[in-house]
Amino acid sequence: MRANMQPVIPSYINKKRNVVRLVLYTALYAELFINIYQPFNSRQWIAGVSDWGYFLTATLAVLVAMLIVALSRTIMYHHAKRHDINYWEYGTWVLAEIVLMAACYTAAPFIALPDKRNELQMFSLFGDAVTYTAFILLIPYAITMMAFILQEQNRKLVQYGLREAKNKETLGLEEMLNFRDEKGELKLSIRPDSLFYIESADNYVNIHYLNAGKIQHFMLRNQLRRIDEMFAKHDLIRCHRSYIVSFGRVRVLKRTDEGLMVDFDYEGVPLIPVSRTYSARVMDRFSRDSGIL
Repeated sequence: MRANMQPVIPSYINKKRNVVRLVLYTALYAELFINIYQPFNSRQWIAGVSDWGYFLTATLAVLVAMLIVALSRTIMYHHAKRHDINYWEYGTWVLAEIVLMAACYTAAPFIALPDKRNELQMFSLFGDAVTYTAFILLIPYAITMMAFILQEQNRKLVQYGLREAKNKETLGLEEMLNFRDEKGELKLSIRPDSLFYIESADNYVNIHYLNAGKIQHFMLRNQLRRIDEMFAKHDLIRCHRSYIVSFGRVRVLKRTDEGLMVDFDYEGVPLIPVSRTYSARVMDRFSRDSGIL
C-alpha cells in the first residue's frame, strides 16, 4: 500500500474505445484546420504547389502525427493496465508526443530538400514546429477530454439512478450506504444494518460488514475523515481517530483496563476502542438511546 500517492487519471481515459476516438477526432480536426485555415503561414513553406499538392502535403503531415499518437496511446493503454498514471506523468506523456512530432517535422525538410540544407535553421524550425504542433494537438485533446468527462458523468448518473431504483424496489424506502473512493466512483453499496465499523488504514479505509452470514472486509481508497463527512446524517458515529462504528449494531459500551470499548451485537466482531477525544460524543449518544454496562 503506497502512502501519499498522487492522484491518477481516470481509467476511462485509457479505455480502448476512447483511445480510438481520441486518435480519429484529432486527425479529423488537424486535417480540416490545416486545409481550411492554412495556419502559421504554412502556404509559404511550400510555395509554388497547387491546392491539391498542399492538401496532399498537409495530409501526409497529419498521417505522421496520427501514427505517433496511435503508437503512443497504444503503449499508454498497455502501460495503464499494470501501473497507475498520475496527472504529471500524463502531461509529460503528451509533451513527449508533441516533441516527437516536432522532431519529425523538423527533420523532414532536411531529408526532402538536400539542396537547401544550408539555408535551413534547425533550431528555429524545431521551435516553430513545437509551437504549431502543440497548438493543433492540444485543442482536440482538450475537447475530447471534456467529452469523455461529460460522457462518464452521464453514465454514472444513469447507473446511480438505476441502482437507487433497484434498491428501493428491494428494500422499500430504506437508504443504502453507498461508499465511494476518493475519485467519487461508487465501489460498495450495502444495507445500513449490515455495517459494523469502518477502520482507517493510511490512505484507505477497511469496511467491515455482514454478508450472507459472514463478516466481510472491503478496502476502499479514501480517508476516514471524508467518510465521516459523507455519512454525517446516517446512524454512524466516530469513536476514535481510526474508527467509525455503526451505532445500530452497538450492543453495549464496556469499561475495561484498556479504556472504554464498543461491543457489537454479533459474535466475532472485535471490540472497538473509544478515545478521549470522542468519548463525550459517544457517551451522549449512547445515554440517549441505550444503557451503559
